[in-house]
Amino acid sequence: MLTGLMLTLIAVFSFLLVLSFLVFFHELGHYSVARFFGMAVDRFSIGFGKPIWSRTSKAGVEWVISRIPLGGYVKFAGDAGAASNPDAEKLEEIRAAYEADPTGPSIDDIFHFRPVWQRALVVLAGPVANFILAIILFSGIGLWVGEQYYPSNIGSVTADSPAEAAGFLPGDRILELDGKSADDFSFVQQYVMLRKNTSIEAVVDRDGQRVTLTVTPEPKEIRDPIGGKTVVGAIGLGLAAGTEPIRESYGPIGAMKYGVSETGNALKTTGTYLGRIFTGKEDGKQLGSVVKIATVTGKVAADTAKADVALGVKLKAWTLRMTALAASISIALGVANLMPLPVLDGGHLVYYGYEAIAGRPLSQKKQEFGFKIGFAVLLTLFVVLTINDIGYVGSMLS
Repeated sequence: MLTGLMLTLIAVFSFLLVLSFLVFFHELGHYSVARFFGMAVDRFSIGFGKPIWSRTSKAGVEWVISRIPLGGYVKFAGDAGAASNPDAEKLEEIRAAYEADPTGPSIDDIFHFRPVWQRALVVLAGPVANFILAIILFSGIGLWVGEQYYPSNIGSVTADSPAEAAGFLPGDRILELDGKSADDFSFVQQYVMLRKNTSIEAVVDRDGQRVTLTVTPEPKEIRDPIGGKTVVGAIGLGLAAGTEPIRESYGPIGAMKYGVSETGNALKTTGTYLGRIFTGKEDGKQLGSVVKIATVTGKVAADTAKADVALGVKLKAWTLRMTALAASISIALGVANLMPLPVLDGGHLVYYGYEAIAGRPLSQKKQEFGFKIGFAVLLTLFVVLTINDIGYVGSMLS
């Protein structure tokens, strides 16, 4: 039996491994495109705060692992800090030195002096790297174990439920939801969960005939696979007993298609949920920050370690589950970084968009003001999400 201390260490190790890997890949996206354009990079850091390990490469880049392993950054020459906001005074000194002696160090390799389209590509490369990583990870899962899903064969309809009111019957097979193919019962569940109090047009096969039904999911509190409580849409349908799963194996090309499909579906789901928040149809309680990521990752790892199976089976299950979690979190990280806050990649892209349209960058004072506002909004958002996280963790114990 594993002790509580050992399970805690497994949980912490798994969380730090997954998060550090995702941050590294995100920052590697920025770094790779910057180096492709020949831009000078001062530091590549995993984590924030005081370095606990560092090494300077032949290219003059300081590679660092810092004390607080909750993020990372690439610091370009001329940056004022980890957020890549320009250091106006330092940049002016660099420009003045070059103008005084053009034969000295060139300013061509300074990020902030490069054309706006190059800067935009460097910034965009981080989130794009997260999406590419998700495709790679999902593809790896598809290649290794393939895919398994259950056909949407209805076996039960809960009494007095939205499904019963809509006219669903045992024996129906769901074909479409709002015009989207719904032959996978897991897709049906996820689609319904994201649309409480919103009508859905379903097409079912009933004795060889296509029947159209309209159903509105009702809010229902459930426990997710991790054990936390959440409120989702529900209609009261159950899978038919004895339904055999459909298993598919993939070669390299098929696995890549699967990876692209899974990543695309995850992005659509994320976009749908965020859109419902902005239109007031969701309260955002399902959104979380690093606390929820740590909780979910740690619990999945600990539960896998506690399973009463052979060590080899445990390692395979741990690898698969951590890979799937890493892919999902990578997508969330990419989307989060595209938020239009100046301290994030999305905010930089907003600045560059203004510069491209106006033909000149936003004034230094306005940029600095934007960074302050962005930091304040990000801090507020972090507090709100942490409150969500605390509520979620608390629900696991109730």
